Amino acid sequence: MQSSFKIGNIMDIPIKLDTSFLLALPISAYFFAINSQPYGFAGVEPIIVKYALSTLSAIFLFVSVLLHELSHSYLAKRYGANIHSITLLLFGGVASMEIPQKPGQEAKIAFAGPLMSLVIGLICLFTYNYVISSNSALSQNPIYLIVWVIGSMNLVLGIFNLLPAFPMDGGRILRSVFARKMSYVKATHSAASIGKFFAVLMAIYGFYVGDIWFTLIALYIYGSASNEDRFYSELDRSV
Repeated sequence: MQSSFKIGNIMDIPIKLDTSFLLALPISAYFFAINSQPYGFAGVEPIIVKYALSTLSAIFLFVSVLLHELSHSYLAKRYGANIHSITLLLFGGVASMEIPQKPGQEAKIAFAGPLMSLVIGLICLFTYNYVISSNSALSQNPIYLIVWVIGSMNLVLGIFNLLPAFPMDGGRILRSVFARKMSYVKATHSAASIGKFFAVLMAIYGFYVGDIWFTLIALYIYGSASNEDRFYSELDRSV
């Protein structure tokens, strides 16, 4: 059974949906429905409007995730790297590409994604605040509520991805720093170890506050860091 399927191409890059993404939209829509502003629409009436806004926000959020991954890919292509695909998953997205030749290039490519998220977030929030300052009656307008929520979520996405928790973008930036002083395999191992440490802290926090979603993200980061560390270690031994 295929774990992902292609839905199209952007910039000659195959765009795929992982089967786990089929859960992502309803889970994200439910998240928006039960959380209060600026992260959701709890309290919005009638209920059909609340769930319509939540569903649209979930769709726009994953469009934002796609733009985040396209930013990585665009800069990587500028540096001559081949981009194999972009896949949207339950926990976000991943751009499958060749490793850049220079550590500095990897750092810039890794930073491009969070930068896109932060720019989207700031544009959305600036637009919302500008419009509301002109006409406060529009503060509960469905369109502007979505703009506010998506802006807030993109800021969170951008900042969260800059945490030095490999294999997130901040962790890849950290690996590029390590790679200036040591081999790529050792740099990956060091960054992955720090990433797993962050993942453990996140899991403990998620368990303490009863946030199962945060705990699952922590487990995903831990597993991904372990897999990349193992992959490069085995690749090094086979050379």
